Amino acid sequence: NKQLYTNTLIAIIFSFAIFLAGGFLLVEKQISTTDNTKNGEYTYLVEVDEIASPKKQWRKSVCTVNYHIDTNFIKQKNEQILLYFDSKDIQEGDILIVNSVVKKIENKNNPGEFDAKKYWATKNIHSIGFVSGYDYSFVNHEKKNWFDSSLSTARNYLSNILENHLIDEELAIAKALILGDKEMLSPELKTSFSKAGAMHVLAVSGLHVGIVLYLLLFVFSKFPRIFSKKSALLISLIILWMYAGITGFSPSVLRATIMFSILTMGGLFAKKSHPMNVLFFSAFILILWNPMIIYDIGFQLSYLAMIGIFTLYPLISKLFYISNPLLKTIWEGTAVGIAAQLLTFPLTLYYFHQFPNYFALTNIGMMVFAALTLSLGLMLFAASPIGFLANLIGILLAMILSMMLFFIQFIENLPGSVAKGFTLSAELVIVIYAVILLLYLFREKKKVQIITTVFALGILLLLQITRYNNLTNNKITLFNSNGVILTIHQNNRIDCYYTKEKDASYLLTNYEKVYPGEIHLHSLKKGKETIEMGKKRVELDYDGLDLKIKTKTKQYILATRNKSLKEPSSTVVDMPYLPRIPSHLNLIDGAVTLELN
Repeated sequence: NKQLYTNTLIAIIFSFAIFLAGGFLLVEKQISTTDNTKNGEYTYLVEVDEIASPKKQWRKSVCTVNYHIDTNFIKQKNEQILLYFDSKDIQEGDILIVNSVVKKIENKNNPGEFDAKKYWATKNIHSIGFVSGYDYSFVNHEKKNWFDSSLSTARNYLSNILENHLIDEELAIAKALILGDKEMLSPELKTSFSKAGAMHVLAVSGLHVGIVLYLLLFVFSKFPRIFSKKSALLISLIILWMYAGITGFSPSVLRATIMFSILTMGGLFAKKSHPMNVLFFSAFILILWNPMIIYDIGFQLSYLAMIGIFTLYPLISKLFYISNPLLKTIWEGTAVGIAAQLLTFPLTLYYFHQFPNYFALTNIGMMVFAALTLSLGLMLFAASPIGFLANLIGILLAMILSMMLFFIQFIENLPGSVAKGFTLSAELVIVIYAVILLLYLFREKKKVQIITTVFALGILLLLQITRYNNLTNNKITLFNSNGVILTIHQNNRIDCYYTKEKDASYLLTNYEKVYPGEIHLHSLKKGKETIEMGKKRVELDYDGLDLKIKTKTKQYILATRNKSLKEPSSTVVDMPYLPRIPSHLNLIDGAVTLELN
């Protein structure tokens, strides 16, 4: 009966939540106890597992350390390390002797900064080093196994086809959307897609896998004499798994591929299964395969989106009855986007501190563009041996990609396209999900609904108050950077003074997500400068080395060198590369916020 179904659903959800919570605690313990890295110069024998494109100067790579080589000993090791190579010759599978200053991966703790330490720790990587072209020696090349080699060859072949027919931004988007290769995406492109709420399209996901499967089944259905329904399904699944491998087996792709495989095989043997059961089973398989995957943002958002679609979409789609087929399709697509967004928005605010206000409009457009791009991309791959046909498809694909980019930039430039300044604690995220769960499970009990709704409105009010405080800042921030970078934030205006413009632009991109405002960049010059801001005033005195910052009531010194500072009334902040002095603040601990009065 209905009550039994509700109780069973509650039991399943809470059991799954306890399972995940236990996994989090176990993995958290592993993260905190396996980091034994010590900073220093080391010589290692490493094998290159992954490495970025040769088009970049410093190529990020993940390597396995096999041996630690010292003048007195050779110690066998088996751990991974993050290395950046200044070389275009290194390939995956190369075995090298490298010499590098190795450091622990640490966060700089600047506002809005990505938690790189935890991200790499969940991949069991704790150390980082930079290797110039003179600091490594080639030893051997370990050939990949047949499976990995075949996938790499196929990926490179398909990538070359796209490069032969597309250029610049269109090529970057096509590689990301079709092959899952994001290396060519510029920061400007990522920002545009992020503000429009379309970043998920640039990551090959369940949407892409579903479109590919639909296209394959559609093509096979046109040749019923050659392909029976059963053979068409089996061949489609084989191709689907090959596509998942080519795109890198990301968590969202694996989730979708496993789900489609189970549902398809069930259809072949006339067995029905509940989509939610299949969803949780695929999650169980992935977590069993790699417990660390629960920390992957793509894994978290992908499963939450699917839970939202399976549970909330039927309720949302029934809110309006539409008889027109076209309008009905548009509304159903919108309802899917709303259902997914309702379950993912707490984590989106937690990780990215911003929310795309026109996500519904973006989803409708991007579903069309993604389908057209994938269809034309697959047609281009198939037609590549036929020159004139491939060129024609390539032109059509370039046009679609240009239209997609125009659409994204149009959404990005709409007034209020993105709301920034959200800062949520992990505890608040859990509370929000508990409220959503209660609203769903007790949707037919008015008293529970009223109480929970009032509580939900209180949470929304808290979010808006926190955001308002972030929007109306009055403070000075000194950033943890090797160059002098500071911001003076007065209400909606952010004045940034810097000695390294590139570093300042990067830091301000993250800062502005948490503390939004109108950014004004200024190169820090020698001499005194007074900044008037209504009743507030800040004086900057820069001698080319140290920087004095004076407000109406206080004075600070940003010290860039080891020197006795004979101004006891000043608060001294040392640059991160200076040794610690107990009476001073030091940027090595993170950005320092100063009072603006």
